[in-house]
Amino acid sequence: MSENEDEGELDPAMERVRRKLVRLLIVSSSIMILGFAAVVAGIFYRVSEMDSGPAAAVALEFGTADLIAVSAGDDQIVLTIGGANPRIEVRSVPEGTVLGLFTLRPDAAGRAGQ
Repeated sequence: MSENEDEGELDPAMERVRRKLVRLLIVSSSIMILGFAAVVAGIFYRVSEMDSGPAAAVALEFGTADLIAVSAGDDQIVLTIGGANPRIEVRSVPEGTVLGLFTLRPDAAGRAGQ
């Protein structure tokens, strides 16, 4: 028999091995697809959770023209306010309450920080 005639049919042992390999391919592909779907679902969940809460609004007793600098972190926001009454306010972001207030005044000779 030539090689071309052997390729048409496999002996029973090789056919069982081929069927096991096809079954293994289907199982491993299914596990890979389920894992990919779980990762996509996790990413979608995280992205949808970021947009779920409304933004906090705080009423400020100064104009935005007086606002010099803003810094935020750890549920606190630090506002540097200029104008007629320069000060630094530390506020709680969730409640909007003032946690600390630092009044900025130049020294008597007009030399701030020297």
